[in-house]
Amino acid sequence: MKLFNLLPVLALFILMSAHAEDKSFCSDNWVCAGTEKIRLDEFGYWVENKKPFPVTITLYVKAENLKSLDHDGQGYWEITTVLPGKEKRQVLHLKRIANGQPTRDSYEFDWIPGSMHAQHDDNYRYLLPFAKDADYRVVQGYGGGYSHRGASRYALDFAMPIGTPIHAAREGVVIDIQESHWRGGASRRFAKYANFIVILHEDGTTGEYYHLKKEGVIVSVGDEVKAGDLIGYSGNTGFSSLPHLHFAVYKARSRGQYQSLPVLFQRAPNTYQRRGLRLTD
Repeated sequence: MKLFNLLPVLALFILMSAHAEDKSFCSDNWVCAGTEKIRLDEFGYWVENKKPFPVTITLYVKAENLKSLDHDGQGYWEITTVLPGKEKRQVLHLKRIANGQPTRDSYEFDWIPGSMHAQHDDNYRYLLPFAKDADYRVVQGYGGGYSHRGASRYALDFAMPIGTPIHAAREGVVIDIQESHWRGGASRRFAKYANFIVILHEDGTTGEYYHLKKEGVIVSVGDEVKAGDLIGYSGNTGFSSLPHLHFAVYKARSRGQYQSLPVLFQRAPNTYQRRGLRLTD
């Protein structure tokens, strides 16, 4: 995953010689890719989304003595597609070039939940991700030098005691959770131990809530939540130097990447959040 292990970005690699048989691999029981014979000396690459939530997948294929019948180029193809939930799709059709000569092909893929075509509703006013009338300080705001750079530029860190109730900032569907970890620390080696909740919004973006306490998630994958609903409890897991909540809204990109988006809150509709602000819902 990413700086804070924010999204499951995974890749698989397969090498096949002479393409003797169809093969496939799955990642996290969510996204699969593989090949299947179409006719003599022709086969296709397919990708599949096994869950009911959209994903953005990038497939990379290298090949020898094979040409594509549906894409330009020869020897290497990079194909990005958005798959709705529960869909399988052929994305590349290859054919042997020289009869009687062996073929070789290999592939890998990256993926990330959400659609790279999502259009964020910039007029939407989010609730703050904690209880109404609570008051917490922003310890790292937009562009924070500690870790809010690049893809996480528009994330917010709210300092709060472990066990603070966390509420949904926007309505949506829960698409991923983790609550089994207890470890945390001020080193990137702890990033994989973050507990989190990911909620898919109506506009295709995701709201992500990180560093939750062990067994601090009270929603399940597939649950529909409303803005303001209690969803979990804060903690200090993962790459974290102090107890806090990391909140951000993300949009999927190609190559397993993502970008954070600036958001406005109902209580501070014209403020781009910065370190030191105290925000009250």
